[in-house]
Amino acid sequence: MLEGRRKAARSLCVFAEYADGPMINTSLAHLHAKVRAKVGFPAEFVLHSLRHTFYTRLGEAATETFLIQRPAGHHSATVSERYVHPTAESAILAIRRLDVANKAVSGASTATTTANGA
Repeated sequence: MLEGRRKAARSLCVFAEYADGPMINTSLAHLHAKVRAKVGFPAEFVLHSLRHTFYTRLGEAATETFLIQRPAGHHSATVSERYVHPTAESAILAIRRLDVANKAVSGASTATTTANGA
């Protein structure tokens, strides 16, 4: 659906009502409610749910808070931090990235491991 909208777009906005600007909130909310009812999603599933899921998944992918902050338009990194939910897996990935960076700088293996030996 998004790819189709992009190809037909006359605006840089994903949801544009006219060629020169974004769709007004009430129009977008009306369309969302119509689609939500058609697919059987609960009323609690609002458009902000999609935004929150996107930024949460970025956070789960070990994206730095500051890289979430800019496209989200947050004025503070503290707001962006709510999307970062560190897991044991993301901690292991971070340590592995650090090991790779250390090897690149020193040219030698640091043999960094985690508590579970990964």
